[in-house]
Amino acid sequence: MRLWLNRTAEVSLRDQLITQVVLGILCNELAPGQRLPSTRDLSRRFGIHANTASAAYRQLEDEGGVE
Repeated sequence: MRLWLNRTAEVSLRDQLITQVVLGILCNELAPGQRLPSTRDLSRRFGIHANTASAAYRQLEDEGGVE
């Protein structure tokens, strides 16, 4: 699954990440049981704080989007 984050967008990085994961699920780009990138991997790849990725994943889990 490819992810793109735009630092200059008006939408927060956390919300961008959440939206892209949800779209990946809806478009069957992210298969059931497929692992998401680790928060450390996301922080290295995109230069974001690991807590930003953790918050996005936590919200997705709370909303029932991922386990």
